[in-house]
Amino acid sequence: MTLEKELKEIVGDKWVMAGEESSLFSIDGFTAYRGNPSMVVLPGNEEETVRVVRSIIKHGEKIIFRGSGTSLSGGSIPVDGEIVVGLSRLNRIEEYRGNEVIVGPGIANIMLTKNAPPHLFYAPDPASYSVSSIGGNISHDSGGIHVIKYGPTFNSVLGVKTILPDGNVEDLLFHNGQLNPSSIFIGAEGTLGAIVKARLKLFPKPESRVSVFATFNTVIDAGKAVVEVFRRGIIPSALELMDRNIIYAIERSRYKADLPDVSAMLLVELDGSTSQVTEEKAVTESAIEANNGKVIDPKGKENQFWNARKGAFPSMGAISPAYITLDCTVPRSALPRALESIEKISKEEKVFIANVFHAGDGNLHPLIPYDPNVKESLLNALKVGEKISKIAITMGGVPSGEHGIGIEKIRIEEIYYNEEEIAVIKRIKQTFDPNNLFNPWKIFRPVRLPKQDEVLKVMWEWE
Repeated sequence: MTLEKELKEIVGDKWVMAGEESSLFSIDGFTAYRGNPSMVVLPGNEEETVRVVRSIIKHGEKIIFRGSGTSLSGGSIPVDGEIVVGLSRLNRIEEYRGNEVIVGPGIANIMLTKNAPPHLFYAPDPASYSVSSIGGNISHDSGGIHVIKYGPTFNSVLGVKTILPDGNVEDLLFHNGQLNPSSIFIGAEGTLGAIVKARLKLFPKPESRVSVFATFNTVIDAGKAVVEVFRRGIIPSALELMDRNIIYAIERSRYKADLPDVSAMLLVELDGSTSQVTEEKAVTESAIEANNGKVIDPKGKENQFWNARKGAFPSMGAISPAYITLDCTVPRSALPRALESIEKISKEEKVFIANVFHAGDGNLHPLIPYDPNVKESLLNALKVGEKISKIAITMGGVPSGEHGIGIEKIRIEEIYYNEEEIAVIKRIKQTFDPNNLFNPWKIFRPVRLPKQDEVLKVMWEWE
């Protein structure tokens, strides 16, 4: 029996696609590269997923696990004809247990808080939270605007159930001991196992929550204000920075919020007890004003301002048909220098760069537009992105704060880690997946290109 027939017997003909029908699964949020799945399978529950994976393993085929396809590093793109196993139908909330919830990997992030008991919420909230799925959030250790106070996805994962590359199922939803054995799968980008269930932590909703908005004449002053807020002992629940270029894009999109036309803007959220928040608000405003910032009144548009921030990435579509975004991260103390460097690169390379990012944890998100119909435009955008990432690393930063390595940052990873560290990471992969069946061509630079492709060549090969 052919593999395709086997898979159709497991999930039904409707849920197995090949050829042109599978083309929607050839890309994800990283639009710079288009892959070529040999087949797409969409199991409807955990049992079907296990049977599908075991069948593909038996035939020695390679697998890409995919949720909502919002990966910004190409993590769910099939590079060389891999079979895509989509887990978006595994989208049930199994149960709430006190301040915990057990869910399938395909459920959208937003649904956890939406369906939680009214006094609880799920903290990790990447910008794509309305569509991105929990399995992908875990696989990339996604962050979001509340990461500075509540931590990235890692801090909210209590246990997972995974299918390993040998077909066995490892149930780590509940475990004993001080170390969490689920941790190795968080941020592994689907290379070590496929998550089929997760047990997550919910947080109590704070008594009070207030926002502070401020404008600046330079992005450098805005960066200095971020540093000063923390220097004065304040830990906001969110602290975001937007520059003039992203404000320009937002105001020409459906996320328009009548944002001020300024060089930079800070959006700060404080939460906790009412008395605590009142005191922190005064200290935060003082820190902003000490760095040439002006605290502004949103005039009843507080929610619109935050929605504009969350819609910043898609708003780029109003000014460019495509863009790449980075997520290199620098220490907060280096923010002013990092922003100055990005500004300098933008002028030197004559490239439009829009900045909107999680300033509270130094997680930069330069958005670099390009014309997908002009190969030189894309290649130039990739090279500018690499230049920014290298500068971030020299400032004590890391190549990825939440989007993952995927296919995009393989070269940058080799700048950050030394040979011995790379060897250790490869040894872990080899131990779990000796035949390299799960999400191949990701994280590690291969010894050869799977095919002659200019984009892969620029991303993977040294000059």
